[in-house]
Amino acid sequence: MDLEHIQSIDSQQMWDHLTGFPEQWKEAIESTEELDLTIDQERIDNICFAGMGGSAMGADLLRAYSYRTCPCPTQVIRHYEIPHWVDENTLFIGCSFSGNTEETLTALEAARNKGAQAIAVTSGGEMMLKAAKEEFDYIKIPSGMPPRAALGYSFVPLYRIFQHLDFIDEGNTGLKETATLLTEQNDLLADPEDNEALNLAEELNDTLPIFYSDATMMEPVNLRWRSQFAENAKTLAYGNTLPEMNHNEIVGWERIVHLTGRLSVVMLMDKEDNPRVQRRMEIVEELVEDQTASLHVLKTRGQTRLTRVFSLIQLADWTSFYLAVLNNIDPTPIAKIDLLKSKLAEA
Repeated sequence: MDLEHIQSIDSQQMWDHLTGFPEQWKEAIESTEELDLTIDQERIDNICFAGMGGSAMGADLLRAYSYRTCPCPTQVIRHYEIPHWVDENTLFIGCSFSGNTEETLTALEAARNKGAQAIAVTSGGEMMLKAAKEEFDYIKIPSGMPPRAALGYSFVPLYRIFQHLDFIDEGNTGLKETATLLTEQNDLLADPEDNEALNLAEELNDTLPIFYSDATMMEPVNLRWRSQFAENAKTLAYGNTLPEMNHNEIVGWERIVHLTGRLSVVMLMDKEDNPRVQRRMEIVEELVEDQTASLHVLKTRGQTRLTRVFSLIQLADWTSFYLAVLNNIDPTPIAKIDLLKSKLAEA
């Protein structure tokens, strides 16, 4: 594989988005350094994020990242409807890259009607118009790319909000170390002749990838891998978390003769995973390895939790990209999503 071959397939420059991600991260850090929020922190009893697809990924990552530090119950919804408990003591954060996501706009409207404080994170659209009209906080992010390729722009503002609220413990240290790792790792993953992501894509090609991870901090990392395989590589991927899968799904591996050689397992692991979950993952590896086409253990890298999370996020993005190219698939178009939206518009 070489860059000329990649460019002949990648008509909408997903390669450029991936190689530019470290700079995107740094730009997002700089643009949010002087974050000015008007929310009343004393009124925050709980936090509710709303978003869909790539726009919600940053919220999922922040919720999981702050699992052990955030003092408020936090939930991410991907729906038109909001939980009954949303009220005037809720901080409601709407995440829509375009600003026109109908589910998120509907949820935001419902939350505002119940008196919730709101913050919008968007590049524009109806959401920004609503924020300006109703005079609640918004953070404007750059546009012009697929939402899944704008994770730096959509995540860092959310991180800054929690930093402002003193709900996280790594602060600027996490942001800066992550910037360094993303740059160093990117230099390796962007070598089209030989790199970890390309090798992994070749191993997973023509199989159904199954991703397993701990259910706390690594859960949205698991989701990111599956989502990127779906949108970039146009291939289904499955995933589950531990310890829950040990109480049901593990038994399902007893009857997969018809799938022999067609399943690959990827274990996503972090050094701070619960010790008992770490042991459970080792045992699961022993129990299923003989029934897989390939089994891979991927461990996070870096010192801060934030860096470790994004070390595997970046690897997911590149692996899904190379899997698309291996199958001569342009990674950017999302034809079925576009068709679905057009049919919804007709209703």
